[in-house]
Amino acid sequence: MNTTHLTSSNDNIICTRNLAVTKGDQVICRAPDFTVSRGERIGIIGPNGSGKSTLFRVLAQLDCEFTGECQVTVEPRERVYVHQSPYLFSGSVLDNITYGLTARSIPQTQRRKMALQRLEQMEMADFANRNVKQLSGGEQRRVAIARACVLEPKLLLLDEPLADLDPAGVHAVQKTLAGLVNSTILITAPISLPFNFVQRCIELG
Repeated sequence: MNTTHLTSSNDNIICTRNLAVTKGDQVICRAPDFTVSRGERIGIIGPNGSGKSTLFRVLAQLDCEFTGECQVTVEPRERVYVHQSPYLFSGSVLDNITYGLTARSIPQTQRRKMALQRLEQMEMADFANRNVKQLSGGEQRRVAIARACVLEPKLLLLDEPLADLDPAGVHAVQKTLAGLVNSTILITAPISLPFNFVQRCIELG
């Protein structure tokens, strides 16, 4: 059974049951049954190869080849998935942050203001005009997260967002995510997450 449709159950926006993804004859993701309520901050924990990224691809509707049930009440355009190796577009940091806002036809002056606010939260205001090719791996990750957060998506999926980040970067990401009061956020990590990041964890593996 493969189900991926909009449904409504109290305040839950995600509900999975017997969810598994198989490639060839190998199960690459088997998730425990779980629900996520609107506004929750959830950690998805598991070692490399446990299927965390695959689960996120299913939740983001990028991979529809699965068995079991996956019901999400968030429209696809309101789901944002930040890959563990995020891709940045050529150009400046500001160009990257405003990209999604441009696609949503937000006026240029407002786009710039919104982008600079997110960069300020991410403690990267001085990087606005820097070419992304000049950034370190951790800085690129912070830009990718800011680019996602500026859209204020209803569902934000962050795949190992703390990798490559120093303590200052972790603090900046935490501060930025705390401002997304209308977003439900799922975050993956191989072992654990700071509990001021998440309310509870779901374990894969």
